[in-house]
Amino acid sequence: MFAHTSKSTHQYLTPQQLSRRWNIHPITLRRWRASGRIVATRFGRGIRFALAEIERFERESVESFR
Repeated sequence: MFAHTSKSTHQYLTPQQLSRRWNIHPITLRRWRASGRIVATRFGRGIRFALAEIERFERESVESFR
């Protein structure tokens, strides 16, 4: 049997999904990743963004405008 874990710990978005979520060009997302502005994980040949990292980035972005 497999242990049940929280969905949020295993949710990832592709660069295309995240660029649509934020309404930005995928190249912008690539530049942010290269500069360390957002952290991504490599899965084989693909890049994925953890939902926890996406939510952290969104929280910090909102807080910077306050």
